[in-house]
Amino acid sequence: MKYWLLLVALSLPFGAAAQSFPEQVAVGEHSLERVGQARYSILWKRITDVALYVDRQQAMPDDGDILDPDYRKYLTIEYGLSVSAERFRKMTREQLAEHWSEDVLAANREAIDTFCNWLGAVEAGDRYAVYWLPDSGLTLALNGVAQGTLKDPAGAAVVLSIWLGKAAISESQRDELLAQWQQGR
Repeated sequence: MKYWLLLVALSLPFGAAAQSFPEQVAVGEHSLERVGQARYSILWKRITDVALYVDRQQAMPDDGDILDPDYRKYLTIEYGLSVSAERFRKMTREQLAEHWSEDVLAANREAIDTFCNWLGAVEAGDRYAVYWLPDSGLTLALNGVAQGTLKDPAGAAVVLSIWLGKAAISESQRDELLAQWQQGR
């Protein structure tokens, strides 16, 4: 019986994500369209569902890098489990330290520390939104309530790399989102 359950769990679509993400989000005067969504699961346990939004009216970054500071992007992360604020902060710092040089981390320490201080605990079903608008910065919101905004483009790119760059906590989720984004050109 337990082998059958494992087989069923392994056959579930890992890329399937929550269908409750809207097609569009409005941020200030910008309307952004959903261009990708992905699920991060470990066996049958849903960790996060993520949706990526961009302004399709803007030009794609020349270098194909979604972290380009002139490119508007919005990410919604819905949690399938509870995570403490301390765990979020520790995971964020560990991921960044593993993937960025000490020089880059030192140059962006203030932005990283500020962002980490905004991270609060989540329960299953809670949503973080993290979005970059060149004219206002990187904003973190928990269940629709803004926690703060980083104005520094370099620090914001390092922080966003947790989801969309080289420091991604789930590389498969990042790769799936970015592939969908690239296909939507």
